[in-house]
Parts: sequence; structure tokens; C-alpha cells
Amino acid sequence: MSSDTSIARVPLSLAAAAVLTAAAALGCAAGTSDKPVDPDAGQLVMALTQTGPHGEIFRLNNAVFEIIHIDNGSTEFFDATPFDGAATVNLAPGLVTVELLAGWALEKSTDGGLTFQPVSSLLGSPNPNTIRILANQPVFMEFAFLIRQTDGTLAITLGVDVSPRELAGGMVVQSATGSLAGYAVGGARSLDFAVYFKLFSLQSVTLPDGTKQRAYTAFGQQGSLGPVPLPSTALAAEFFNDDIGTIAGTIGPSMTGGALTYTVSAKPDGTVELAGQLFGRFTELDFGPNAIDAIVPTLDADGFPNDEFFYDMSAPFTLTAADASTATGLLRIRQLPPAP
Repeated sequence: MSSDTSIARVPLSLAAAAVLTAAAALGCAAGTSDKPVDPDAGQLVMALTQTGPHGEIFRLNNAVFEIIHIDNGSTEFFDATPFDGAATVNLAPGLVTVELLAGWALEKSTDGGLTFQPVSSLLGSPNPNTIRILANQPVFMEFAFLIRQTDGTLAITLGVDVSPRELAGGMVVQSATGSLAGYAVGGARSLDFAVYFKLFSLQSVTLPDGTKQRAYTAFGQQGSLGPVPLPSTALAAEFFNDDIGTIAGTIGPSMTGGALTYTVSAKPDGTVELAGQLFGRFTELDFGPNAIDAIVPTLDADGFPNDEFFYDMSAPFTLTAADASTATGLLRIRQLPPAP
């Protein structure tokens, strides 16, 4: 029997998203690196605070960044604490990787910034991330965080209204190879998962055979391509009740800032089919195609599946690890859309 009942008891209100968007740096006071400024240097701008819709203040504390210059291999560290809202680092033009080092803490203040308390959060952006510094131009990098809280679903962004979503349920492993082989034995066969994400696009497409398809897309935020910040996005995955620990400890974190695509398709035969892929760094989870069999989404007036809760109890999956080991079985997967 799957252990997915444990995740089923976790309400959608536990998933929320706070985005420390780089656009917040515009018009904010900023902490700036104190090294000599090259007249041709560009500026890497990273926001560190975000104000919520009810006056809460979120801040990223203990933020230390490792910056590697790909062109010459040199490394520098930037400590963004203390801060005044954003960090601006002067860098020579070229490709750099930026990594937020372990030890960071996302904190919230409800008294105007007098005191802060830590909040439970997941990093939803690629880390490290690669960006090209442009001469004499600001280039923006966002670190997005997904917050699990108990007092309602909350989307905190700056200038963008994006709602957090979740795919969650249980996994039953039926076969496995290589470093994942242990998951095909005994109690290790059952574990639970949750994928938290900010939806980037939802498209409706009619296929040549008459299928009415909804296509969902989400991914972790990359650095901007120039002096204009990109739309806020975030994605993170967690695995629970993992007796062995490889999937929860290695594969789950590798999905941070990855990409998720899935389709919900109303077929001409009357079934509604689910299929999708979750991509991480050198890891991949493919699920479906499978006719949704427990709670099927209703159809709108044009015959497309409505964007609403559904539950598929038997979606086949293949999980591929970085070393090419695989695990296959069934997902008991639920779509949890944002609360009205």
C-alpha cells in the first residue's frame, strides 16, 4: 500500500511562494561591493528584501555568494549581510556563475522590521546559476523561495501576480536499477513527493485528432539576459518517507530550479489523460501518459479540462538519476491549484 496518505493530509495552504525579485533593487538602497570599480564593469543586482501585501517584510539573511568568473577561473565571495534591500556587485564583463552558499535564512517581520523570525522555505531557483555580465549595464539575478505556511496561501512578488501551485502524492516503486535498486525492496518501495511551483504558462491546444489539451509549464528563474528583469518563476521538489535517503537527499535537491511540463488532455474517447516531465540537473522524472482514474477534472464549454483538482492513482513513472540508474512504478498524483 502506498504511503501517499501522509501527503494527502497536507493542505494546499501549506504551499506559498515568496520571491525576492531582482526588480526590487530598482529604487532601493543597495549594499555594494567595495572593490575598485572597473570603468567597463557591469553590475550584478540581487534583491534581498520583499514587502508582502499586508505589510510583512521578508529578507534573506546570512546571504553569502560565491562568484566564479568562467573566463579566467577566478573566484570571489560576496557577503551581502548587512544589507539595505539589495546587493550590487561590480564585475568585469563576461560569464559568471553565482551560488548562494549554505547557511542562508529567509526571515519575516510583522512589526515593520524591528524583529524578524525565520520561515520554513525552499529555494526555487537554480543554484548555482550562470549569467553574462554586460559592460556598463545592470544585470539582474533572482533567487526565488517557496514558503510553506499554515495561515493561508500567499504569493509575494513585486509587480507580478503569480500564484503557487503543487503536484503531490505517493510513489510506489516496482523496479529499480543501479544506485536506486534498493527502492524495489520491502518498505523502501513507497514514498511521498511534493512539487511546488509558480506557473509560467497555461496553454490550450486542439490536436489534429480532436484532443483538447491543457499544457502547463513552470521552471526555476534564470538570470536576466540584459538590463530588464525576467518574470518571476520558481520550482522545487521534496520527497518524504524515504527509508534509503537517496531520492530525498540527492535527487530532490537536484530538482531545485528545474523545469516542469505536463499536459491534461481530453481525448476523443472520453478519457482525460495526464502526461508530464520534471527535469533537474542530470535527473528526470517522466510520468504518464495515463487516463486519470480517481477524480477526473471537468470540462469547460469548449471541451478543455478545467484547471482544477484532479487525482490519478496509477500514473506510470520512470525516474532517472544522474548515474543513469532508474526506478519505475506508479505515481498517485494530485493537482492542487491555488486557492480561490
